[in-house]
Amino acid sequence: MVSLWPSTINSLNDSLAALHGSLGKIKAARSVDISEVIEQLKSAAESSRNLRALVLSELPEASWQNREELDAIVEEISKRIEARNLEQRRFRLLSLATQLERGTIVHRRTVRLNQLQQLRDQATKELRSQAALAQPPALPGPESDEWIDWACKLKEPEDADSLQSLRNGFARLDEFIANLEPDMWTIKKETTA
Repeated sequence: MVSLWPSTINSLNDSLAALHGSLGKIKAARSVDISEVIEQLKSAAESSRNLRALVLSELPEASWQNREELDAIVEEISKRIEARNLEQRRFRLLSLATQLERGTIVHRRTVRLNQLQQLRDQATKELRSQAALAQPPALPGPESDEWIDWACKLKEPEDADSLQSLRNGFARLDEFIANLEPDMWTIKKETTA
């Protein structure tokens, strides 16, 4: 829904600008294509309905009398959406940190096992640290229960964007994943009482 806001508002503004242009022609007693003006009015009304529906889906109790009040409501909704997005990013980071803590690394050599466990601990700390930021970065990939398997399968050049995002935003996590083979990783299944 977030991506609909700018396009819906722009659609309303554009259709109003087109209609305003036609009204300017009428005001100046210039000729206009009546069917074109009707289509512009229909387009503006449709854009208005779409924006109203979006506003009311987010704030059902909202009411406004003019464009200034509508703009203030849209600004309030934008702040709410941004806060929700930040919390979702924070949750994804903490969820993956918990997943890393729950997992078990298996390797036949103790030295390599200790190295991987240290890398995992650093990645976990990095994720928790990033989650504590005012603007936590977005973590690419699926949800935490599928994330490690997904990350271990990334390869150049097909997954260059995801790999670059990991390297830039999560260097420790990237280093851990780069050293981890999927068959080295197991997750303890949660049991319910």
